[in-house]
Amino acid sequence: MNRMFDKHKESRRRHICIHTPIIIPVWSQVRMVEDDLMYSTFLEVYENHCARNNREADLPITKFKEQLNQAISGQISPEAVIDLRLQAYNDMTKNFVTDSILSQYMYKTLLSGNHMWAFKKQFAIQLALSSFMSFMLQIGGRSPNKILFAKNTGKIFQTDFHPAYDANGMVEFNEPVPFRLTRNLQAFFSHFGVEGLIVSAMCAAAQAVVSPKQSQHLWHHLAMFFRDELLSWSWRRPLGMPLTPVVGGGNLNPVDFKQKVTTNVDHVIDRINGIAPQYVSEEEENAVDPPQSVQRGVTDLVEAALTPRNLCMMDPTWHPWF
Repeated sequence: MNRMFDKHKESRRRHICIHTPIIIPVWSQVRMVEDDLMYSTFLEVYENHCARNNREADLPITKFKEQLNQAISGQISPEAVIDLRLQAYNDMTKNFVTDSILSQYMYKTLLSGNHMWAFKKQFAIQLALSSFMSFMLQIGGRSPNKILFAKNTGKIFQTDFHPAYDANGMVEFNEPVPFRLTRNLQAFFSHFGVEGLIVSAMCAAAQAVVSPKQSQHLWHHLAMFFRDELLSWSWRRPLGMPLTPVVGGGNLNPVDFKQKVTTNVDHVIDRINGIAPQYVSEEEENAVDPPQSVQRGVTDLVEAALTPRNLCMMDPTWHPWF
């Protein structure tokens, strides 16, 4: 994908490049990853704030669960559960977790104003690419402890970054938010950083990989990716499932296996096409009233990621209030 970004005008001028540290496969479930002393996780930022203010880091999780006791016991209707979660979420944001924790940490870590400007720009682009990959491959579970960032360069690396699959081998994603873009990130980048850097970088990345000259390359690389993923998934299927003719040692029928790979790839391409800016003629643009922004697909995703009603439905250990 980085080679695709280099060949596209809009992504090249923004210096868009996915950070890829050195990774050495040791075993099927074990990898050695290049480490750096400057790496820190979002969770470490939050725990550092709690330690400095003599607060219990898990207190918001405990309070949130206490306020949802009525929902757990089944005393209220499903419709009222959402309102109860939203009220509990709002209480956490007002009384326990402010939206300036990440900003304070960054300004104390990076003392130079000029360095902060460059760091914030690089950090925003890296977050945009991570968000784009999360949406593209429908990867969830982006809790703060799984997102690492370099305090000197702003580059981002995510652990456990792989899709989940349902019983039919299709990518499964049940989260109400498309990616992690929470209050503290929004406050650090400000409205201009979110609308300017993050949205434009995601649009440029989507447009680069589905351009007519490169879309076929992406399709084949995704097919290889899902082939390996589904082969590994077939080995992990429950023992009680019926066996069929094997593919590479798994228990998948060859025709069915190819169909699963193709379907997953097509779904990924459709998601990218749904947010990539499309060039329209002047006649088509004038026919739409009011005129539609070419970034509306990504803007809708960002709005969904920031909406409290969606965030309150996330698991408490995801720290949606942070």
